[in-house]
Amino acid sequence: MPLRTRLILAFVLLIVSSASATIMIGNAVFGRKFDEVASDLVALYARLASQVLDTRIEKMRQVADGLSARYARDGAPAVAAEPDSDEVPLDFALVHNSSGSSTLRLFSAPGGDGIRAPSLTALSAAETEAFLGSSLAPVLDKVRKENVPAAGFAAAEGGGIRTLTGGSEGGEVLLAAAAAPPARAGGPVVLVGRVLSGRSDLLEQARRLIPSERKDRLLVSLFLGNRRVASLKGEKASGGNSELKMAETVLRGGELQSGIARAFGGSFYAACVPLRDPTGRVVAMLAVGSSEDAVSEVRRRTIVLFSSLIAGGMVFGFIMTFLFSSWLVSPISQLAEGMSRVAEGDLNYKVRIESADELGKLAAAFNQMVRAVKERDLKLREMTESRLTQVEKQVSIGRLAAGVAHEINNPLTAILSLTSLALRKMPAGDPRRDDLEIVVSETSRCREIVRNLLDFARERPMERQRVNVNALLLETLPLAKRYESLAQVKIDLKLCDAPLDVNADAKLLQQVLMNLLLNAGEATEHGGSVLLETDEDSSGHFAQIRVLDRGRGIPKEHINRVFEPFFTTKSAGKGTGLGLSVSLGIVRKHDGTIEIESVEGQGTCVTVLLPRAALHGET
Repeated sequence: MPLRTRLILAFVLLIVSSASATIMIGNAVFGRKFDEVASDLVALYARLASQVLDTRIEKMRQVADGLSARYARDGAPAVAAEPDSDEVPLDFALVHNSSGSSTLRLFSAPGGDGIRAPSLTALSAAETEAFLGSSLAPVLDKVRKENVPAAGFAAAEGGGIRTLTGGSEGGEVLLAAAAAPPARAGGPVVLVGRVLSGRSDLLEQARRLIPSERKDRLLVSLFLGNRRVASLKGEKASGGNSELKMAETVLRGGELQSGIARAFGGSFYAACVPLRDPTGRVVAMLAVGSSEDAVSEVRRRTIVLFSSLIAGGMVFGFIMTFLFSSWLVSPISQLAEGMSRVAEGDLNYKVRIESADELGKLAAAFNQMVRAVKERDLKLREMTESRLTQVEKQVSIGRLAAGVAHEINNPLTAILSLTSLALRKMPAGDPRRDDLEIVVSETSRCREIVRNLLDFARERPMERQRVNVNALLLETLPLAKRYESLAQVKIDLKLCDAPLDVNADAKLLQQVLMNLLLNAGEATEHGGSVLLETDEDSSGHFAQIRVLDRGRGIPKEHINRVFEPFFTTKSAGKGTGLGLSVSLGIVRKHDGTIEIESVEGQGTCVTVLLPRAALHGET
């Protein structure tokens, strides 16, 4: 898969996964926040509606105070008169005497048709008790004893109160009541009230004050205990029990609660406010709900807008991914093309990426590398040509030397033979004997040089066989000690315990060992020592033969030339410079190598590495 495609797929997967996670998390957060905001908003609505009720109760208390003062001044006609303000609709006014009897004024006829009652009704103590029931009588006693006004909500069960609703309400009814203490000592207590069960005018007033755009989706209900006694949802509605799970908490704890609830077959964000009687006991509650559909519509629009923004960001990310991948891959493609051109041999190709970033630095490094390769190639070509020329010269010299050596060898042999014969026949005291011995010695040295030249120029086929390196060394040492340079030094042996077998030509390998030992002996002073050591290398696949001397060492500037033919650090007449060159050639024919480490003035270590023959059972 191309790099550009992989980059696009990687970024697309990253964008899609990030956007999907963002949408999911955003929807969850928005949903939770909308629920919290909606619940807080409905709780605010509930507080506003409760303020309306509290205001109504306060105005009723003020009316009761006014009636009490007027009754103390005018008597019964004060109760018969209309209230000072129509803002406080009342269902009844009761003047309760200390003897227990009362004067009752009804402000609307049974059925609530708005017909004003023409007269007052005098109630005996028993009739008063039946009218008030068990909820309002304690309120009057409290006001009379404590001489303080009282206002609140009450659950009235008297039949007289039920008549104010036309008798349609069974059981207890919810009413708002306010009582004023006597205006003078021993005077009557004035009680006014408004039945709330089955009515929605007060709820409508509360709903008008709630700042909601969709008031038709607001639900306002009054509950007496857990029973709905009045409700307003679009149209007037009442009846049924509370479906709010929070109702028990509100009635029991007396604190505002909010949440999601079911009512009238729908879901609402609802909040409930407790309503207390004049003694402070929670007897009812006011519930305000907002249809979940209204909030859901806003939430849906918000989520759609949020998702659209994320989707737009995804599209923008796709476009930027395409452009970014093109911008990023283009210089990489140039680099790849440059590498291909250079690999094909075009060392004049140059990558042109003009930027200060990592790719620009990489292009500059690539061009520099190509330039260095080109320069190195030119130098290598020059070195190769020079080397080939030198090799050709060496080959020509070798052939010439071989021809010359072959031609010289015959007369040298004749000279050496005749001189040796004359030397044997010459008397011991003859003064010419010394001259003949010099001729024999120098002729022998010349023949040795000629033989080395012939060995260097002539290749002999190898006869490989399994050779034990340790055994070969033990056979070579007696031969080496016959040479004068090795006869004056001590040779220390340190042979490996493991069998070191190699596939080699024993005679050629012995020649290598002889050359190395002679070089070490010549570099060591008389009385010194040479260490001859065998071992296996760290991999176990090669046999090591190490010749270590403590002689004069090899100068650093000569260490890289010791394997060149005819190069020698020995003094004149001590060597031909062919020993190491011939030895390296023999070892390389055995798939091995020779390594030299030397420190001038401290000694030299020559290591021969030869591949080990396969052991029994090895492959």
